[in-house]
Amino acid sequence: MEPTDQYNFSIFTPRNLHGRKNRNVIFTMLLIWAVAVFGFQFLLRAIEKPTPEKTLGIFETEWPYVLAGSEANADYSSFLNTLIHVKGKHIVKPADQKLLSEAISNVIFGILPDSVSPLIAGQIKEREALEASLVQLKGQQFVDTRMLIRDKNYQLTSLLEPYSGYGANSLEGPILASSLKSEFPASFSDENYVRLPDLMKLYLTHNQSVLTDTKFLGFPFHYFYTAVFLLILFVGLCIVYNLLIEWRLKKQGVVE
Repeated sequence: MEPTDQYNFSIFTPRNLHGRKNRNVIFTMLLIWAVAVFGFQFLLRAIEKPTPEKTLGIFETEWPYVLAGSEANADYSSFLNTLIHVKGKHIVKPADQKLLSEAISNVIFGILPDSVSPLIAGQIKEREALEASLVQLKGQQFVDTRMLIRDKNYQLTSLLEPYSGYGANSLEGPILASSLKSEFPASFSDENYVRLPDLMKLYLTHNQSVLTDTKFLGFPFHYFYTAVFLLILFVGLCIVYNLLIEWRLKKQGVVE
């Protein structure tokens, strides 16, 4: 008969019946955890479908008219809104940010009256000069210059509000002002803008499924599952493991 008071334990080469039972419980818990974590991700991948945002539909409707320079048919206000919508996303790569800034600048200077354009261009150049000087500044000078840049963007937003419709208190206003460049391709037929439709499609298309669209306790289900349920499951497995081991120790008469 195997002794019941041996405490040495190896998960790969258990020395007695208690060790083998303990190992089986641990592997079972790990399997449940792995299936819950990775199985859900595989399920998401299996059932998700690319779903475009409404903004993409607006862009694709307006792009042919904008590309052709058809002022009679193009809704530049809606087109500008789609560009700002993407520009405000934090996931946009630096090279794509640059292209979006050029496109936004193109639209803005296209809708500005000739009497206002020089004023806006001057404000942009002053802000760009301040931005270029930041790399050489430190301490309070850096902070002061950042404040000046913020003020310049605020002034730009106020000057552009009658034409863009975005005020200083809107989410779009600061994004618009900070995006404007003094130099950009003046025509959307320029080769620089060739990849703009693909860029918009990339950032305005998301993989969705019933698991991401369903709400549970106020959260999208996939968020609740990964952020809340998996944590509860882990704690629950730890509790179940301890209860099972306590029960087996008592059943086998193992002395602590």
